[in-house]
Amino acid sequence: MKTRIFASYRREDSASEAGRLFTALRQEFGDEAAFMDSSSMPPGTEWPDTLRSALHSADTVVVIIGPEWLRAGTDEWGRRRIDDENDWVRMEISLALTEEKKIIPTLIRGAKIPPAEVLPNDLSELPHRQSIEIRTDYWDHDIKLLLRQLEESSDSSNEQDNSVGPYAKPPPEGATIDEIKDKKLENTLNGVLSEWKKIVTPLPENPAEVRVELFREYNFTSFQEAVNFMQQVALGCDIALHHPRWENIFKTVRVYLTTWDIGHRISDRDVQLAKYFDRAYRDFPGAVFETK
Repeated sequence: MKTRIFASYRREDSASEAGRLFTALRQEFGDEAAFMDSSSMPPGTEWPDTLRSALHSADTVVVIIGPEWLRAGTDEWGRRRIDDENDWVRMEISLALTEEKKIIPTLIRGAKIPPAEVLPNDLSELPHRQSIEIRTDYWDHDIKLLLRQLEESSDSSNEQDNSVGPYAKPPPEGATIDEIKDKKLENTLNGVLSEWKKIVTPLPENPAEVRVELFREYNFTSFQEAVNFMQQVALGCDIALHHPRWENIFKTVRVYLTTWDIGHRISDRDVQLAKYFDRAYRDFPGAVFETK
């Protein structure tokens, strides 16, 4: 069964971005896998029934929130459209929460997710859902991060093994973290992470102990591009709930990855982040690749 994604948005707030996102969803998952009101309903369609049916069948609801999402439609007496029980954006989210669907608040143009106390009671759980930001300057990159999260909602994704994908995703709730065995790590470094190497150094706070890390250096056309790359991938690190030790030296970024939770040893989470960095670097306009 295909991924079913419902895109909820306000036209006054995010029509342009919603259209771009909808195009990306259809390109990634197929024309029938995503639903957005104005693009998915032919003329003459019974609007409420069609929306309700699409929501019921959806696995995931992407709630697109821009700076005017909460205030859109406010009348001359200060009454907000979202406070109306018949507001369709409110009804879409309320139904998705009631049916316990996966909901991804997707923030655009610097928007923040509203706190529970300023939302109607039936939407008060929305701020508790993990959000993702689609930044204007890093649109293509951030869309790929969102698509990675949506892959986790598809039936085909759930049937896969625990292989590590190229874009950051949060770890499963309650998942254990294990050190990668030497043979598996050697195969990984000889294969998908051939630009990385394993290094062992004293732990600064306790030199009697050592830390084991994955290490790679990335090169860029300028200092500013190096900093831009760090800013771009920082969002993916937050999504993965795993962060590097890194340093910027002029036109280079040096990245060190290890898992503190298991005594500064290398885990699958480090491999995931390394693959994410590599993919982002290949797509980054300011990257410099050495010729061999």
